Amino acid sequence: MVLTLCLAVSAPPFAMAQDAPEDSEAATQQAAPSHVGQEDAGQEDEATDDTDTGDTPADAEAGDEADAPAGPWEMSKPCENAQHPYQADLCTQWRAAEAAERTAGLTRLLMLIGAVALLLLLAMFVPLMMAVRATRRAVEGGGSGTPVLPRSTDREAELRAYVDVDSLEFVETPEAEGVVKVKIALRNSGQTPAFKLESVADMAIHDISTEELLPVLSLPEDSALVPVRPRLGRDATATVIVECESTPKFAERVTSGEATILVWGAVGYFDVFDRRRRTVFQYLCNAETLDTGQMFKPMTRGDENG
Repeated sequence: MVLTLCLAVSAPPFAMAQDAPEDSEAATQQAAPSHVGQEDAGQEDEATDDTDTGDTPADAEAGDEADAPAGPWEMSKPCENAQHPYQADLCTQWRAAEAAERTAGLTRLLMLIGAVALLLLLAMFVPLMMAVRATRRAVEGGGSGTPVLPRSTDREAELRAYVDVDSLEFVETPEAEGVVKVKIALRNSGQTPAFKLESVADMAIHDISTEELLPVLSLPEDSALVPVRPRLGRDATATVIVECESTPKFAERVTSGEATILVWGAVGYFDVFDRRRRTVFQYLCNAETLDTGQMFKPMTRGDENG
């Protein structure tokens, strides 16, 4: 592109310098005045003068050839046989117009070359943009179904989706309307979306306050999983509501350390590598967690991630 701009700037002065006529050339193009034929008597006098001055016949013939008039001047060829200063000026203008025409043609050629170069540059970006869009669609699941990427253990661990419990909180105050409701927030903390998200959860009240004595509750079958979201993007959340019947003086028993609330369940989903993933969880809520403000505390089951 820099070369093209240089040619466009330097071409007009160069063409004008090549085609502009020189003053000396225009001056020499003026023809000598024509001679009118003389009478026979005058020719005899010239012959006598030549004889008297000693000029030879060969010298006289050479002089006649030098004084011969130039050919006729034509409008279509103004720079040939110019016989008047006005004709020389017209020749100069004609040459300037011809140079300008050639300069305009060169400019059009340079513009065409620039347009072709621009098209080639754009054509180079098309495959790159197509590859970027294809990769984005594969990562974000823009097509139908679950996208499949090349499998590699390290790459899967870096790019796969990770769906787990983000938080638990009471939806309604315990004993309100005789039920206890808890909202479970699921979050995808991985680099790529999770697909066909399903979950199952349950909730119960146990008359045990010591964490070491609480049982690890069995999970329902995978057939009991309920669809939650078809797609859960990166750093996105989905919620699940779980509830159970409230017991008499439920809140007082929990805060006094006589009872514990257990919430457990499982989450199933597919990652971008078309692998089935499964996460299980179990949380407790008792007087100790309420005193610390943590509300719900995760328990170690041993089969949290599958």
